[in-house]
Amino acid sequence: MGLGLMALVATGCRSTRPAAAPTPVATPVVHDYTVMTFNGIVEGMSVSGQVRMERGKVIWCSVSKLIELGRAMATPDSVWVRVPMMGLTQDGDYRDVERLTGRRITFGDLEEILASADAEQRIAALGKEMGYTVNLKITRREKVDKLTFPFNK
Repeated sequence: MGLGLMALVATGCRSTRPAAAPTPVATPVVHDYTVMTFNGIVEGMSVSGQVRMERGKVIWCSVSKLIELGRAMATPDSVWVRVPMMGLTQDGDYRDVERLTGRRITFGDLEEILASADAEQRIAALGKEMGYTVNLKITRREKVDKLTFPFNK
């Protein structure tokens, strides 16, 4: 009887339900979305445009004068540029940017320039290195909750 009671206690104390899996803790996803609007003069031509940037992932830019003059997209490993009026579509990497500017530029450099308080001066200096006269004024800079792109590549 003692042996049966011990067996009953030993098997009866064990739970037949599996232990609940721990509830995963939701890790908040932080996106750093920025939209900038600008206008100014590039090589004597009045232009306006917009830059949409997701920190660490993508930078989109569109430049217009009544109609869209060009657009560009940069990711950490590639650069795409389209200027339809010149028949130019370039899909490349940062070596292409280096050949054009004569200096090494990375995606991080572009982000740093655009996020800086003196972005207009830094863009003008970069334009000058490339042989262009660029004078832009950022008219609006805001953080947004969601990033949309009004155009495709």
